[in-house]
Amino acid sequence: MTLRTLTAALLAAPLLMTAPALAQSIGPGEGPADISADRSELFDAQGLVVYSGDVNVVRGGVRLRADRLEAYYVRRDTGGRELRRIVAEGEVFYVTEAEIARGDRGTYDLVNDVIELTGSVVLTQGCNVSTGEHLYAELATGVARLDGGENSNDRVRSVFFTDDDAATAQTPQDCPAPVIPGDGPRPYEAPEG
Repeated sequence: MTLRTLTAALLAAPLLMTAPALAQSIGPGEGPADISADRSELFDAQGLVVYSGDVNVVRGGVRLRADRLEAYYVRRDTGGRELRRIVAEGEVFYVTEAEIARGDRGTYDLVNDVIELTGSVVLTQGCNVSTGEHLYAELATGVARLDGGENSNDRVRSVFFTDDDAATAQTPQDCPAPVIPGDGPRPYEAPEG
């Protein structure tokens, strides 16, 4: 584990402190998964249903939203189907009462209670925000890791607020703007002549 990965894991931990509660609300045995979409295709021999167009999955107090979703299942002896894994693509959002995680692609392993998001990952909890390229979260244990990308510009970044303005914010628009270190960009100056 690199120092960057370790630092990211430590910084992301406060954003994912409610992970055990998430696991309890969406884990196996916590009620049905209600999936809605514009279209679905069943591939029963492969144990797969493909949903497309404004896909929403609601289970307990958790919502997963994506443009396209593959739901993998196994058949039970009783004839029913048991959902095992979800693969979501295109503006993936994993939303709980306290947190929102966003990525370009997401995988939710219901058997092991593991969520992975990749591509422009943004985690928000209230006004606190962390960004990276890959999130791995074990919901049952609350262990999470946020990694940056291979490009040096794709580093992990976290902004944590501790002031009263952040504590009383009702919407993201009410959150105070983070202080950005440095002088910032210089204003454009037209060339003379």
